Amino acid sequence: VEPLYIVAGSLVVLSGAAMHFLENRKPLHEVDRKKQFRFDLLVILATAFVVAAIMQFLVTDSVTTTLHSSLGLGSSILSLPFWARLTLALVVGDFGYYVVHRAMHLNWLWPMHRFHHSTIELYWFSGLRTPMANSLLIRMPYLFALHAFEISVEGILATGIMLIIVNFWVHANFKVRLGPLEWLLITPSFHRVHHVTAEGLEGHNFGNIFSVWDHLFGSAVFPNEVENGLEKGFEVPADEVARQLIGV
Repeated sequence: VEPLYIVAGSLVVLSGAAMHFLENRKPLHEVDRKKQFRFDLLVILATAFVVAAIMQFLVTDSVTTTLHSSLGLGSSILSLPFWARLTLALVVGDFGYYVVHRAMHLNWLWPMHRFHHSTIELYWFSGLRTPMANSLLIRMPYLFALHAFEISVEGILATGIMLIIVNFWVHANFKVRLGPLEWLLITPSFHRVHHVTAEGLEGHNFGNIFSVWDHLFGSAVFPNEVENGLEKGFEVPADEVARQLIGV
């Protein structure tokens, strides 16, 4: 698996560089990325090791074998080609993400998600500003779906890298339109509305990969230039940063 980690890390770095380049070429808004990046990097350093250690444990061979046997959907699923099982796992996992994300906006789960919405200026790296509790819970639907469809450890790792790149994509600060595909896939503009604090726009656009869940369940708002430019985020008091980092 070690060479995979090298490849995975390289893909993340290259993807971040690509997003950075696109933000330079076609920015939606002027953003002080240097100021934001320093803070976001500190957040990642403070939370990533704990989250990574737990996620690493959940994809060890012994845990994977146990979860495959308890969650696996059986021989009929294993008869499907890998790409079909992975696609089904992503669809099921993404629907689970939508449900969990929407639940996080309810009062009783909001504390573990609130810090993510503190970002005032969105750009590609800002999506990683998340509390530890949020980072763990929001990954569970994908992890359970991947185990249910008996995806290998290597496949789970590759999916994890893809989801990091998706996170870069949906929080990116550049102009892109996908035409009719926007009824199916999340774009940066679509997700940007989710971070707007204006009354009437809060509580929309919860999807991660697929926008179809928002359209099906009445939480979709197609973005326009006005909505994308509305106020986002809030200042976190210094004495609350540690608590919000944890997500309590």
